[in-house]
Amino acid sequence: MRISKEPEVRKHEIADTAMQIFAEKGYEATSMKDIAKAVNVVPGLCYNYFKSKYELYEYAITLYANECITPLVAILQSKEETLDGYFVKIMDVFIRNDGKEKYHDFFHKDGNQLFHKQLEIIMNDKAQPYMEKFIIRLNQNGQLNIEDPTSISKFIVYGQSPIVNDDSLTSEEKVDKVMSIIKVLLK
Repeated sequence: MRISKEPEVRKHEIADTAMQIFAEKGYEATSMKDIAKAVNVVPGLCYNYFKSKYELYEYAITLYANECITPLVAILQSKEETLDGYFVKIMDVFIRNDGKEKYHDFFHKDGNQLFHKQLEIIMNDKAQPYMEKFIIRLNQNGQLNIEDPTSISKFIVYGQSPIVNDDSLTSEEKVDKVMSIIKVLLK
């Protein structure tokens, strides 16, 4: 029996299933036929939404990047009273979510470092404009006095990645290291 779904719902379903199979079998060992079988559709339907496995992967990684940065963006856009208030919220969200992300197993699996770097770049590219606007807003309300919000926001967003992605550190250690550096940069 054929189940009809809205196109965006079906695309998300295919992307989620693909990422699960990539985590289990590996990207290279997974075919569009494998993904279609797991979704319980014919392969042609997958190709109707995605021209190739790589296009499907790009779609899935972009969805995942958006999902990962959404809590941070919400905090950066909120109207917190103090800079320390923002720091507390960011630390809480990071500690609560670190290692529990939907596709964490795929991106942190041995051999998937290049995929992880791709995700890191996409996430950072998406997050940086929000960090810049955040710094500009805090400059305007007198909480900060940063001469070059663009450069500082880039340094914060792209510079934190090696620490945040260091699996030898606990979530708390990551937060402590990153936040101590950010506090120095924003003085």
